[in-house]
Amino acid sequence: MRAALAAALGTTCLVAGSASAGAIGRSETTGHTAKLADLREATAPYRSGPANPWTTQVFDVNGITCIEDPEGTGTMGIHFVDAANLVDGRVSRLAPEALIYEPGPNGSLALIAAEYIVFADAWEATHAHAPILYGQRFARVSAGNRYGLPDFYELHVWHEKANRNGTFNDWNPDVHCT
Repeated sequence: MRAALAAALGTTCLVAGSASAGAIGRSETTGHTAKLADLREATAPYRSGPANPWTTQVFDVNGITCIEDPEGTGTMGIHFVDAANLVDGRVSRLAPEALIYEPGPNGSLALIAAEYIVFADAWEATHAHAPILYGQRFARVSAGNRYGLPDFYELHVWHEKANRNGTFNDWNPDVHCT
């Protein structure tokens, strides 16, 4: 059942701008900045478009694939999920459930963010609190959402395209669907 739901998932993503502190002659990162650099490295092969295992394109209940905030605060982009990862009930820092892309010229796609997603029932079966990653507590999205999914937790990470609203904000005002 969850594999079918994965096809309906049109969730948000995060992308973080790169930052580094350098010593003379070399660049060094620490803390969450280093962890985001690890995520950029892990997702580097997918920068110009989705590939296995992130091959299930998501859409909302209206069939929309490029997710924009109805209130006009920004855009998430086009999500591709790893369907097996989506239903495993776990969060893995270097294996986000979704990679998010911004459409470009001639149908091209550019990786802009990652989204971590875990279904609430699976998470809560073994955890007392919402997941936390990169020092950020995941947001809970209730059933009856625009994706037609049961309750789930999500965290966007803008690791490839800076988000002036913040690395972990759902909506990026500098991302466009057209």
